[in-house]
Amino acid sequence: MHRDNLRTLEDIEEVLAESRPFGDCDYIHRCSWRSLERRIEMLREHIPSAAALLDAVRGASLERRYRVLGDPAVRSAVHGALCHYKLDIADPRADELVAVLSDALPFLSPQRVDTPLGSGDRGARRLGDAHHHGWIHGGELVDSSISRTFAALCERVGMELMPKEPTEREQVALRDGVRLLESLLPRLAHSALAHAHWVVVADTPAPAAPGTGAFASLTAPGIFGVIILAPRSLKTAWSAAEHLLHESMHLKFMDIEQTHSIWREGYRAASSPVIRPAWHRAEPDGSFDWPVSRSLTAMHVYAALALFFRAVEERAAELEAAFGPLGGLDPALEARRAFDRARFLGREIEGHGGELGAAGRKFVAWLRQTLEAFDPCPPPEGSDAHLLLDLYEREAARLRNELAAREAPPPAIARLVDAITTRELAKAREVLAALGDEPPVQPRLPEENPLPAARLWSTRAWVTAQLRPAFTGPGAPARAGWGKAAALVRELLDGSGDDVRALFAELAAR
Repeated sequence: MHRDNLRTLEDIEEVLAESRPFGDCDYIHRCSWRSLERRIEMLREHIPSAAALLDAVRGASLERRYRVLGDPAVRSAVHGALCHYKLDIADPRADELVAVLSDALPFLSPQRVDTPLGSGDRGARRLGDAHHHGWIHGGELVDSSISRTFAALCERVGMELMPKEPTEREQVALRDGVRLLESLLPRLAHSALAHAHWVVVADTPAPAAPGTGAFASLTAPGIFGVIILAPRSLKTAWSAAEHLLHESMHLKFMDIEQTHSIWREGYRAASSPVIRPAWHRAEPDGSFDWPVSRSLTAMHVYAALALFFRAVEERAAELEAAFGPLGGLDPALEARRAFDRARFLGREIEGHGGELGAAGRKFVAWLRQTLEAFDPCPPPEGSDAHLLLDLYEREAARLRNELAAREAPPPAIARLVDAITTRELAKAREVLAALGDEPPVQPRLPEENPLPAARLWSTRAWVTAQLRPAFTGPGAPARAGWGKAAALVRELLDGSGDDVRALFAELAAR
């Protein structure tokens, strides 16, 4: 696929949702079932009930295999028992895992219509009525080996997450988000959501630390079929649809990863080379240094989100009457960000091709070719200025919120804001001058916006409004001075880094 043969959104949806081996969810599920059958077979000499479970799996309908082998607690028990009995990794919960395998057996009967985990959740509701729609966790489970195994999974996520009973509004948002996603991209919605068996709404006990951003949604490595969402991600059907697609694509990748040679033999995330996304600042603790595995699953997600936001851009006016207004969402800008992030990660991952297996190399090539086929305005290779502006704008929103929460910030914070805004305005004018533009009159921010929150936000909003068109518009890279201007954007972000970190530290200390 080449840029001179751009595909329609329907073509791209078909590629991401139905092509083999990386798109077709039914094919991926069958691969997963075969893998799980082999693992259960390996447990027969250690767990008496494993033989009966294996026979029942092999005689079960496709629907029962999907429900039982896809159940997060059952799948975790198979993997945990295998580690304990075959790899000699001691597990204090080994007896509990054995009990899960025994307790899952009745659910393979053709008379059953529920799931092992769902049977103990009297408050659970479905995401929808279709076969591939999973369950919304009701907030509390009947005590059993299966529910205790699931609780242990949630604890592994960390962050002190507190699963809760979703409010009626949150449940409506989830179901509306599914309907919206299926209206926009019916094939991709099916292909992604088929990997999401369980959706958990959860709170955290305290607000995020300044500068870290708040939890919105997540999946966790090794926890199959589970999406965890914060209430704030369910404000609208549009947000719910985005987060459901985002996390479902992570789950789909986890299933692909389990059944294909994505990684070289012996690959471990802990010892992997790292990639730092250009839309995150480097942190001393390396929190934004991503191993190749995290980078590849993120690339997969961003490719899907690029398609999602392109579809939103085309059909928002038609669908707002049924699903509510977009609010502040700019689908064209979000699509551009998703394209650019996916392409950045693809380029970086190819630089670490030795970490990939045969299927991994094909997977990266498949994603890059797909992006190439429907990105209408790709940036030049190696350009990251547009991604740095994303960081700049997102960081401004976090700082504004933190500053606005303090009615009378101390002088040290005001001085830091003064230093940041003064330097950034000057550097932005240098960028515009390099492009040959006559810089607009600089806003008189100190008088018009005396509060630090307003000053910082006004400054960065002005800078972003002036610079973004130069790096994201059609034909932008062909402009004279574009290369120098891009380097100056890097200086703009690097130069403010120490001050921004100091500002976050001041806010965290007060």
